[in-house]
Amino acid sequence: MRGLLTTREQDGWRELINKEASCRVSWKAKYGHKYPRRVTDYGVAKRKCFLPAICPPEKSASSLRCQEVTVQKEDRRQLSGKEEKQQEEGPSLQEPLPEMRVPTPQTTQLLYQGFSHEGKGRHHYLKQRKMKSPEEKFCYPVLSSWEYGWRLGDVVKDMRTPIHGKSRIVKDTFYFKNGIFYHPSKTDKLS
Repeated sequence: MRGLLTTREQDGWRELINKEASCRVSWKAKYGHKYPRRVTDYGVAKRKCFLPAICPPEKSASSLRCQEVTVQKEDRRQLSGKEEKQQEEGPSLQEPLPEMRVPTPQTTQLLYQGFSHEGKGRHHYLKQRKMKSPEEKFCYPVLSSWEYGWRLGDVVKDMRTPIHGKSRIVKDTFYFKNGIFYHPSKTDKLS
């Protein structure tokens, strides 16, 4: 039972931790004024950012967020000249628009009904969200790879996947033409 932490080693660790903490406090007291904790942003984060509306061609209940952006854009035109110049001078930092459309209130209520462990609550909510196609959940393709399959859900309706998906991969990659042959028979057994 060698190598266990004895009381002597525990006291040594305790002393090292206390020394390090006191060293940090003394450094902060001595040099803390030279290195401010937070860099001043000069009000850049407080400025509003007006982005053009990104809306799908059809009008639906899920495009409310897009309409809000259009309203913000119209409000910008009504600002006085002084405020408009201040906004154009510096780059404005604001959270980008959410890419995903807001779920319906019925779907949102699923979050508060039961526990995920029981298959309800968040688990059921995520399952319902997963059932929708990306075209229904998003206003526009978020990734460049989505552009290839965007709006193809109507064309490809009958897509069948194998029940045991890995078996074909194993058959194609492991069993080679001039190596191990894949000829299963009824007599094949491991024992």
